[in-house]
Amino acid sequence: MANVERSIVSELINFRGMVYAPQTESGVLYLFGKVAEDLNMYIEELRPEAPDAIARRFTGKGWERLRVEFEQRSSDFKQHGRDADACDLIVCWEHDWPTCPLEVIELRDRIREMDNHPIQRPDMAAAGEDNEDLDEWFAGHGVQDRVRGLFQLMAEHIKSVDDACFYKVNKTSLTFYSPQRVFLYVLPRQSSLRLTLFTGGESLAGVQQMENKSSGQKWGSLTVGDEDQLQEALLSVEEAHKRINAAIKRNERTGWHAETEEATEEAESLAD
Repeated sequence: MANVERSIVSELINFRGMVYAPQTESGVLYLFGKVAEDLNMYIEELRPEAPDAIARRFTGKGWERLRVEFEQRSSDFKQHGRDADACDLIVCWEHDWPTCPLEVIELRDRIREMDNHPIQRPDMAAAGEDNEDLDEWFAGHGVQDRVRGLFQLMAEHIKSVDDACFYKVNKTSLTFYSPQRVFLYVLPRQSSLRLTLFTGGESLAGVQQMENKSSGQKWGSLTVGDEDQLQEALLSVEEAHKRINAAIKRNERTGWHAETEEATEEAESLAD
């Protein structure tokens, strides 16, 4: 059978960060991952052979086990010579097989009934385009206007140091990116800003290293309650930004559970 060339783009859907409708089986799998929870399902196993996945779906009484095939069109199941007795469910973008003997989830139809969250700039509030999320965050955490002013000063300073930096408004924190990785978390306090920043596992002026030995080895924290404390803290924030970018260049792990190089060497020596 001759290969059929697909167009570069397909139907515009702009659904939860996916701009165009899936044109391949892998695209369907990616989209399914975005809506599995809406379908009351989760993936238990992805397989290199048929069926493509083992999934679970809540029935009201428990989690039923389903053998799942992902197809761009439901009729691809038949064209690929799949065995209907070895499958329970087809997940596809387009259902074009009216006589299909299996249950079919057509994502093109199902996503129309789901809440959508179109992708937008993470730093819209920082750019002054939309402050609604930030307003709600501060109000929800009971943060004083004075403290919000401290945050704005800090955000402006970070942007002046590196205009590629941005922040995201999350449920429990405001997260600053370097821009490649997180280097600063701002946690809510009514009368102060609690900063958790990247240290690389080395001392940093005014910053207390995390006490938990199993996590946060490359992170530290400090509290800012007024403008004088903020001015001192900004020097540490700048240094955290430098250290995260240097660590990225060295290909080091920088996450919350990353161990210092000394801890890694010690663990390796004990293993030997």
